[in-house]
Amino acid sequence: MEQFYRRAIRNIVRHGDTDIFPFPIENHVLHDLPDRAVEILTKLDIDVPRSLAEYPPMNVGALAPVGYTGFRWAMQIDPIWNVAYLSWVLSIADQIEAARIPLERQRVFSYRYQWDEEQATCFNRQITWRTFIDHAIEKAASNSFVVSCDISEFYLRINHHRIENSIQHLPDAAYAISRIKAFLSNLSGTYSFGIPVGGPASRLIAELVLAQIDGLLLSNGVDFLRYADDYYIFSNSPDQSFKSLVTLTRLLIDNQGLQLQKAKTRIMSSAEFIASNPLVHDDEEVNVAVPLGTARQAIMSINVHYDPYSPTAAEDYEALREELDRYPIMELIRAEIKKSRVDITLARRLITICKHLQGALLEDAIKTLIENEEILYPVYFNVLMTTKDVFDRLGQETQDFILNHLRKLVDDQSRVMVVDLNLQYAIRVLSLKYHDKTRLLLATLFRSDRNGAIKRDIILTLARWRDWHWLSDLKNRFRQLTDVERRGFIIASFGLGDEGQHWRKHLRREFSPMEELARDWTQQRHDTGNWQIPL
Repeated sequence: MEQFYRRAIRNIVRHGDTDIFPFPIENHVLHDLPDRAVEILTKLDIDVPRSLAEYPPMNVGALAPVGYTGFRWAMQIDPIWNVAYLSWVLSIADQIEAARIPLERQRVFSYRYQWDEEQATCFNRQITWRTFIDHAIEKAASNSFVVSCDISEFYLRINHHRIENSIQHLPDAAYAISRIKAFLSNLSGTYSFGIPVGGPASRLIAELVLAQIDGLLLSNGVDFLRYADDYYIFSNSPDQSFKSLVTLTRLLIDNQGLQLQKAKTRIMSSAEFIASNPLVHDDEEVNVAVPLGTARQAIMSINVHYDPYSPTAAEDYEALREELDRYPIMELIRAEIKKSRVDITLARRLITICKHLQGALLEDAIKTLIENEEILYPVYFNVLMTTKDVFDRLGQETQDFILNHLRKLVDDQSRVMVVDLNLQYAIRVLSLKYHDKTRLLLATLFRSDRNGAIKRDIILTLARWRDWHWLSDLKNRFRQLTDVERRGFIIASFGLGDEGQHWRKHLRREFSPMEELARDWTQQRHDTGNWQIPL
């Protein structure tokens, strides 16, 4: 299993544990001390049910916005258990891929497993959502009707028994199945359904579960394409479209206990499907003189992925910059903000593109995004992620504007900051520059009923700012903290000098293996001198 432990560690530290939450500080620990992490994982793996009872995962749950009034429940798994979960799934990932409809049949395009040792990625990066859309447009052009639908609450409704059944049909999965089953059971408590959203392990398990439905659709003569929980079905008559929709609905209910989202299920003409697709556009030059509709379509088709580890990174980045210069980015942002509701997919793409802007254009874009939190509410955590990434490239005036605005949102208990996910990202931005008003605000927030990840980030931020009086007082309540907060405080305690050293020595027998790892990592970093806690 060591090979898969190390793969899991490399993937997580390089690409993150989810695409929803901020990276936890433990990712730095895993990056710097992988051998120690492997030792812990090996011991946990000997008897997983006992390890789960002795060191139960301290997961962080939060509501993630879906649209303007909806939410989905997201979970950031305890770091060491997240590595274990991914390593078990990676150990059967090749078998999962082999159990799916072969890629060359061009039916299923989501999360095709292909481990890349150099990049530490799990999935074939040549097969993307855009590949799926391109094939859908091509198939629609040769058919008369398209059914568009997706599964309702897919990850939250996947049944654990059906996961177990799917894994049991793999040729060599006995080692993984018992561990995955024990972990998911611990994760969901008294419920026997639901898997975490956002990480590669759950994506692979979800694909294995739906592989059965994919095969049954082909057996029933349904012409379909799928990406994750999104289906497109193609036919040449409304009656055939409806029959295929009934077949998919029945197969999902009978075999997996899943249902389609009623509000998102549509039967449309192929012409309507093609016309409504954001990737359909002509190849004319796009600039400020061209109607924004054309620019919107073009923006959606750009590949904004940039690999800083590539041997041609400098050339690739310059080519991306030149491509983006063709588009009226600020005009598109302002046009979205003027709407009563933004196009969420387009808004996310524009926010991502802002990372690659420069100078006054970057400053104007970030200020515009930050101050329009109401209309951008569904994607505001994306705004905060981008703001943090570019903060050091902004002028002092713009930085101060951002910090003042975020402080006001938090202090006024804006509805945007009622959502823990937004608040956590806001704290990450606020941590980038000391201000006494921010320090007092964070100290007040810590006393509120917020999740452990938010409180951990407050601990680490105040440690970065050398608020030793506050940290020394918190030390007296260490045993009352959650595991997530405890690890944060152990790292922060190195700023307390001799007081912190004596405290760690006194409590050393109470530390869990992951807490010991966090302590030893911080000791190494601290001994290098002039070290700042990464956040």
